[in-house]
Amino acid sequence: MKHSNLTITLGLILTSTFVSAQPTLSISTTTTSRNFPLNTEEPVVVPMTKQKYQIKISDLEGNCSAPEGQKVKFRKSLFLNCGSETLLDLNVRFAGDYSFAFNADNQTISIAREAKKSTKTVFKRPIPNVQCEAYTGGEVTLNLANSFPDGTQLREAYSNQMVTVEKGKVSLTPAKDSGGLILLEPAKAEQQSQPFNYSNANIYFVMVDRFKNGDPSNDLSYGRQKDGKQEVGTFHGGDLKGVIEKLDYIQSLGTDVIWLSPIVEQVHGFVGGGEKGSFPFYAYHGYWTRDFTKIDQNFGDDEDLKKLVAEAHKRGIKIFLDAVINHSGYSTLADLQFDNIQVVDNKTLPKQWAHWAPKNGETWHSYHQAIDYQSQQWRDWWGADWVRSGLPGYTKPGSSDITMTLAGLPDFLTESDKIVTPPKWLLNNPGTRVVAKENYTVADYLIEWQTDWVKRFGIDGFRVDTVKHVEGEVWKRLKESASDSLSQWRESNGQQGEPFWMMGEVWGHSAYRSPYVDDGFDALINFDMQKKLDKGAACLSQMQDTYQNYADSMQETPDFTPVSYMSSHDTELFFDRFKSMEMQRDAASALLLSPGAIQVYYGDEIARELGPYADDFHQGTRSDMNWKLDSERRTLLDHWQILGQFRQRHPAIGAGHHQVLNNESAYVFSRQLADDKIVVAFVGK
Repeated sequence: MKHSNLTITLGLILTSTFVSAQPTLSISTTTTSRNFPLNTEEPVVVPMTKQKYQIKISDLEGNCSAPEGQKVKFRKSLFLNCGSETLLDLNVRFAGDYSFAFNADNQTISIAREAKKSTKTVFKRPIPNVQCEAYTGGEVTLNLANSFPDGTQLREAYSNQMVTVEKGKVSLTPAKDSGGLILLEPAKAEQQSQPFNYSNANIYFVMVDRFKNGDPSNDLSYGRQKDGKQEVGTFHGGDLKGVIEKLDYIQSLGTDVIWLSPIVEQVHGFVGGGEKGSFPFYAYHGYWTRDFTKIDQNFGDDEDLKKLVAEAHKRGIKIFLDAVINHSGYSTLADLQFDNIQVVDNKTLPKQWAHWAPKNGETWHSYHQAIDYQSQQWRDWWGADWVRSGLPGYTKPGSSDITMTLAGLPDFLTESDKIVTPPKWLLNNPGTRVVAKENYTVADYLIEWQTDWVKRFGIDGFRVDTVKHVEGEVWKRLKESASDSLSQWRESNGQQGEPFWMMGEVWGHSAYRSPYVDDGFDALINFDMQKKLDKGAACLSQMQDTYQNYADSMQETPDFTPVSYMSSHDTELFFDRFKSMEMQRDAASALLLSPGAIQVYYGDEIARELGPYADDFHQGTRSDMNWKLDSERRTLLDHWQILGQFRQRHPAIGAGHHQVLNNESAYVFSRQLADDKIVVAFVGK
């Protein structure tokens, strides 16, 4: 998702070779995070808003310990634990810039509010200083041990060189732009089709509005407006037709699955964006739903989705929708007027409330002044039987994961066993498929609305939002219903395929099988990989411990798959960390060769840059896709396509047994799954 409550994590670079001791500062919310390197030369300065944060410091080496119950005091040294995590609560009462200063001599950190706003809003982190294999040029000889019998002809996928195994070894020259990589596969591998395995899935995440505008006529549906400035939080025009146009491009990346950001009808209007209300914030991202049963007009219509699924399936690509069950969207002026909810004093508003804009001295938050939040007429909105919210007559938000309201969003009462009827405005919504059902609870409706897309269009899987904020029993029911719906669609359309697949977002989860898997999830998003890729991009051999751990864990728990990523809409763009094409290329290598499934955020493959974000950093991570590439980005894309297609040909990469092959001057490993085997070598930079 995309909300706020930050966590700060320090992580030392751990390797089997020498690494300089440089902690990492990770600033996260329950749904978002950013990372910075810490050093003793200068503090890291971070803009922070008024709210409660948690600080986590981990992987600190040395001999140190922090007292239990340590309280945060600004400009005071806070003691850290070495070898274990330090957890601290931080309450920011005044928005502004805050500095985090690390003292390596006494293993402490101090936090202070800066007097002036930092001008250093774009941070370029230094490349980790690690000892790495070095390539001096020319031909290299690799010991493949017993990976392939003597006489086996191998193809090097990057350069198309053909080599023959002799005495367990091969000799060849790495390709110029490979970053020191050598990718070895049996010479006939391209002709041998390996069965698809979700544990090796390459999942391409498209934020629909920011990807490609295939139909400019729907750019401003429901009276939505441009802001005429930086367009930080407005709709940019991307739609399903645009995704269809770019299917061949997406396929060229070795993509197995396209995960679409939510395409259902969003709230029509805006809310104030950022702490200061500095921009109008619309639901372009798709996570503020108005009606779960119809496609938002900005994104297209049923025929567009039907064509997208059909054309993707022709290319062997599956389609995942983003399932949001925890919450609906905010109330907006546009929706309150459209639905005739009598809680607004319209004397200060234009005829079309959606056209409201702040006057001098106002911000985009100021529209709230026209709304009576104490009115009893709020019962005509979602209603107290449907959501918890801080409104008259509604159940108040709680403090647990299940009962809290994320960022103030209306929280569906999915735990309730009360029989409910959809609100009148929703039943009357033009084009809706919502109908009142007998003996239906809130969860019954939500599950049916989500799985109807599977039954109607043959959707292959869900990426599930905010997993820990909904009861496990609801997720089990969702998985069962979606599986039945997919079977019905396939039977009606004469098709077969893999079982319905469900991957979940549990904020902060790492690459291990947790009890969430028992709630119907085949995979969980792995939030750890993004931080590990700093070292992996500096030197691929730094990934060995991670690769071994992930691969071994998957062999032990074959019913679970981690989904790793390098960038996301809720954390950071990897390219924005280093602003280095070389680091972006080498991070791609580390990610695409990772055990488990992987998620590519649109534009990772061409180093998409951070966009404008006003005072909400995460808006910048949703910048428009760049379709005009310079030579450097074209070279990066070539690298991504070669690696992505290599991965797609070999399920062993994500799902196989990982084994290091001892070589003096190179990092070499094999992966094997049944008859599928590859060898990868990194000879250095």
